[in-house]
Amino acid sequence: MDLRLVVLCFGNFIIGTGTLIVPGMLPALAEGLSVKVPVAAQLITAFAFTVCVTAPPLAALTARFDRRALLVMVQLLFAGGHLASAYASTLHELLILRVVSSVGAALFTAQAASTAALLVPTDRRGSAIAFVFVGWSIASVVGMPLGAYVSERIGWPAGFVIVGIGALVAATAIYVTLPRGLKIAPIGRAMWASLFGSRSLMMAVAVTAIQAAAQFTVLSFLVPSIKTLFNASAETVSLLLVAFGVTGVAGNLIGARMVDRIGAPRVTLLGLSSMLISHVVWLFVPGSRPLLVLFLLLWGIGCFSTNSAQQARLVLLSPPHAPVSVAMNSSAMYFGQAVGTAAGAAVIAGVAGEFAYTALALISIPLFIASIAVSLFVERKKAARA
Repeated sequence: MDLRLVVLCFGNFIIGTGTLIVPGMLPALAEGLSVKVPVAAQLITAFAFTVCVTAPPLAALTARFDRRALLVMVQLLFAGGHLASAYASTLHELLILRVVSSVGAALFTAQAASTAALLVPTDRRGSAIAFVFVGWSIASVVGMPLGAYVSERIGWPAGFVIVGIGALVAATAIYVTLPRGLKIAPIGRAMWASLFGSRSLMMAVAVTAIQAAAQFTVLSFLVPSIKTLFNASAETVSLLLVAFGVTGVAGNLIGARMVDRIGAPRVTLLGLSSMLISHVVWLFVPGSRPLLVLFLLLWGIGCFSTNSAQQARLVLLSPPHAPVSVAMNSSAMYFGQAVGTAAGAAVIAGVAGEFAYTALALISIPLFIASIAVSLFVERKKAARA
């Protein structure tokens, strides 16, 4: 196993944990900041929207940077934003710090993927990129459960401190293991114009945006959903989220192996189908713990395997576009997160009672169907051109 890829994977793990820890802490944050849950969810939306807007231009502005120096600086910024967040006392202060932290997320995931492609032979690029993204799926084991447990037992500031220390460790590991002189081709207007002019690439990016919106319509409110529907303790919620995350890691590892065998588009389709079925199950979850477990397992299998397969899919569709297409894909993912969270908050604020939480699937299910349709359309167009 290439230690450099492991370090990049760990860096992605920290970015994912910092992203997912806030949904895990959402009820505690709402109580601590004296706001309602849909209002506290603005922390998720602000983070995601900033990443969405800044990822593509930041990718262009930093194209000439040495990859090691860039990734180290990004982790240091992420560390500073989270350590400072532990001392925030109002929603507005925390919103500003989440925006600052989001710049790190905007850069790291995409640039770690393009860096991984520089470290391995051409025939291993797909699996290398998918492996680096495994860090995000491992974060699903830690991020939300950690946030849910720590915020209930110690307090939400502790969650931000843990992420900040992890980012400092990641920055050190990257500095020690990655070689100097890793650079990508300069990103100019011509490359961006070529990306936007490629219908297949942009539609593949659209698949990421749509399925991310579907996921975060429910995912952002998963902790308050479980607590409300089952009156679950902090330990129970954390255990269920760990099961969700472990399944996600397993699905991602399997998906990473399958990418080079059956192709990234097929892995994406399998993942999307699994998530669609899981959100249909969510409609029937209230009152049934076995269905809740089934819902989480089916969702976990498809969740992060789809995300990593999409990264590899874009790189393999057009390797020269990888620096911008992967950045655009990261932007699309966070765009979906922002849209899905906002849509879910609107449902919870507007629908009375426990049904508000299961009603979230009435938004996510059509979005999953749309993402499958777009993904199949991309492949049919590709086959027709071939």
